[in-house]
Amino acid sequence: MHVETRHMQAVLKAQINKTDRNDARGIAQMGRGLYRPVRNEDDTQSETADAADIASCFDQKAIAIENDLRGTLRSFGLKVGMVGKVKFEAPHQRAC
Repeated sequence: MHVETRHMQAVLKAQINKTDRNDARGIAQMGRGLYRPVRNEDDTQSETADAADIASCFDQKAIAIENDLRGTLRSFGLKVGMVGKVKFEAPHQRAC
């Protein structure tokens, strides 16, 4: 059984007598069908989200490194202008 924690807390908090026994009874009632099921994402959605997070992290790190280099060079009196991003060559496809 997967239940949203906020929903469970709201249901249990609404009880008049807050005891362990009443909490157990409330949890059992939610298990009998009075609950809102949690939305689970499948593996492909999870992998896509992970890949997007990793790409975003790489972008942020690249910007941080670029800014550090600019700061270091500026302390020596050098100013770096606009720098383009490196584009990798497309992979060659072999004919079968």
